[in-house]
Amino acid sequence: MHPDLEKMLQLQFFREEGFVRRKCEKCGAYFWTKNEKQNLCGDAPCVDYTFIENPVGEKMNLHDMREAFLSFFERHNHTRLKRYPVVARWRDDIYLTIASIADFQPHVTGGLVPPPANPLVISQPSIRLNDLEEVGRSGRHLTLFEMMGHHAFNNREKIYWTEETTKYCNNFLNEIGIYDVTYKEAEWAGGGNAGACFEVLSEGLELATLVFMNLQEDEKGGYIVKGGKYSEMPTKVVDTGYGLERFVWLTNGSRTVYDAVFPEVVDMLMKEAKGEMEYLYALADHARCLAFMLSDGIVPSNSGAGYLARLIIRRALRFMDKIGYDGMLFSIVKMHIENLSLDFPELKKEKSRIEEILEIETKKFHTSLQKGKSMISRYIEKEGKISVEKLIEFYDSHGIHPEIVKEIANVEIPENFESIVAERHIKAEQKKIGEEKTYNFETHQAYYDDEYVKEFDAEVLYSENNVAILNKTYFYPEGGGQKSDTGFFIQNGKKVRVKKVEKHGNAILHFLDAEIDEGKVHCLIDWNRRYAMMLHHTATHIINASARMVLGSHIWQAGSELDENEARLDVTHYKRIDDASISEIEKKANEIVRMAVDVEKKFMRKNEAEKKFGFRLYQGGAPKSGVIRVVNIENIEAEACGGTHVNNTSEIGFIKITGVERVQDGVERIRFCAGEKAMEYIQKQEKMLREVASILGTQPSNVVKRVEKLVNEWKEARKEVENLQKNMGESVAIEYENVRIIMQDNLLPSAIKELTKEKAVVISASKKDKKAILTIACSEDLSLDCSLIAREIGEKMGGRGGGRKTIGQAGINAEKIEEAKKIAIQLVKKEIKD
Repeated sequence: MHPDLEKMLQLQFFREEGFVRRKCEKCGAYFWTKNEKQNLCGDAPCVDYTFIENPVGEKMNLHDMREAFLSFFERHNHTRLKRYPVVARWRDDIYLTIASIADFQPHVTGGLVPPPANPLVISQPSIRLNDLEEVGRSGRHLTLFEMMGHHAFNNREKIYWTEETTKYCNNFLNEIGIYDVTYKEAEWAGGGNAGACFEVLSEGLELATLVFMNLQEDEKGGYIVKGGKYSEMPTKVVDTGYGLERFVWLTNGSRTVYDAVFPEVVDMLMKEAKGEMEYLYALADHARCLAFMLSDGIVPSNSGAGYLARLIIRRALRFMDKIGYDGMLFSIVKMHIENLSLDFPELKKEKSRIEEILEIETKKFHTSLQKGKSMISRYIEKEGKISVEKLIEFYDSHGIHPEIVKEIANVEIPENFESIVAERHIKAEQKKIGEEKTYNFETHQAYYDDEYVKEFDAEVLYSENNVAILNKTYFYPEGGGQKSDTGFFIQNGKKVRVKKVEKHGNAILHFLDAEIDEGKVHCLIDWNRRYAMMLHHTATHIINASARMVLGSHIWQAGSELDENEARLDVTHYKRIDDASISEIEKKANEIVRMAVDVEKKFMRKNEAEKKFGFRLYQGGAPKSGVIRVVNIENIEAEACGGTHVNNTSEIGFIKITGVERVQDGVERIRFCAGEKAMEYIQKQEKMLREVASILGTQPSNVVKRVEKLVNEWKEARKEVENLQKNMGESVAIEYENVRIIMQDNLLPSAIKELTKEKAVVISASKKDKKAILTIACSEDLSLDCSLIAREIGEKMGGRGGGRKTIGQAGINAEKIEEAKKIAIQLVKKEIKD
């Protein structure tokens, strides 16, 4: 430890209270204790737990202990804060809230914005998935835990530091009857900060950590903490973390933390299931974690926080199988919600949505199991063995757990497999920003002063290689999913087109189709384009709010893009959005348009905006600055947004949703247009409808009935063709080794299916221009692998082939189709005979 950090921990408080500094005979760490005979630091593994069946202090449950802590610090002039969500919407480096200090990193700790209160106290539900395999097994590990913390931010004024922090801690422990306490000296690092700390120990159990955060990451820093380089930061932060569940465990003295924290759930599972206790405990833990994850709006998916939620869901479902629990996963989650509702009433409001999500995820889990087994068998047959990386790929991409793999193949599964997987997904991907040229100029962003300016005069400060920088501009640079403005520069009678606009640092670059000189310039914005994008951008906020009103509070923007013609909004949702919901979203959006709500746009201090509007602000991600621009459609939607918007929703006129598609699992894309573009879209659709009606020889109002009639007629005709093909196929079938081989070209897939129900093989070719497809199919009662036959034919004919065991296809040159059919019949006969 750096001498300066070690010096910080030599407190006058310890000497006044009769503590002595000792060195642990096992680990060598220094610690403070009132027991002069104590030779060990009091931390595991140097000592064992001594509180099991021998509780310490006043016995309390979660509610009572949490309240004791919060009220103690309230009495000592701390402001109590409500919890933050367990999904860290205000951060771009992590997905989940991992500690109470994570609520205030990096903006408060970095001094960008003042804290919401100073000093403050909070009990923050936090999630860590680094040691998943230990949950249930160790008796002490949890996925979700509450980190109680009292924090002080010493910047311009000193609130309190090392002496007062330790005194507060000791007095609280004494107040709840915990007197045998050891303070172990250590270092701490996390989230870009570091500092000296005390680990607070009692009866072998670490109860709290008192961190004196005064360092920040710095490659040139003079402090080395846990391998990283740090320098001193202007704000000195008291970062304490008291483990609520640890305190409850200590004062109850139960065998495990699970028995102390959620005894009702453990008792219920013990009555209704049987099996190893580690799986039962882990299931109880995971269900509680899911109650918070899903109620706070995480949608299970294959990426980000959604991936982590699905990871926990699928572990829980496997544990249910292991202990023979026949109930629904939701029944366990629901029990936690009921028990937690006194302190977290918001969980109860999301019960029905959580139930539906878990029902859908359970079905997906069992489907992936069935598909996974056949996928693994095929892979083993081809490759022979499976590496750890391949195990992770199977789990990541297909949800196939290594235990399923082990049922089929002899593989070595790392003991900490799921922790390895979770570790890869815990931190958010940082967008890579390439090297960009810097310009020593600053452009005033006049488009924020007045978004309705169509033309203006400015001064050209820089002009080179068809790139110009102005002293001010009303041209909007591309950003926030909105395309840049275009238009013209006029200088000395010369008209130059502005093709695109970008922001580089403080300079705004205008990319031109010709050179201009430095000096005065008159600028014209393509107003029709700009105004259409203003309509679309405000409409994007309205559609987002409307989707949340219709579908639920879990709706969160996952991406957006807009130009003058249309817009698209990606939102998190756990199932496909049906037509009825789309109609309701569109109806709600147009109600907001007709309400003629003012659209307020103003810059606010980040902490003030969060306090007023909450973390819903960060639909487009978390801004890094201490001041953010807020676009507020009052009582509808408030978002941190740098785009251009109309002044009132009535300007939009009309919003039309043009389509919905699934972007990825857990993300739905809504396409729409607004204003004149919405009218153009409707007129285009109506024109198409009239043209279709004309072709069908009917009125537009009768198109659906006419099409239904035609489709039914087509189905009947197709069925007749299918029967004819089936009869023709059977008539040309040859018998070989008690197997019917049918060679008939241009067979429908349905006819092939009918012909291969029992002891049969079909070889059918179809041509289109110079290309041909050769299909080989067989009944399931044969040992042929049609995909291998198709692949071999494809390779021999200079094409490609593949498929499934019962049906394969080879793509080849149409001129070689007859030769390919001869090879196919030979390979089929060979396979049948073998």
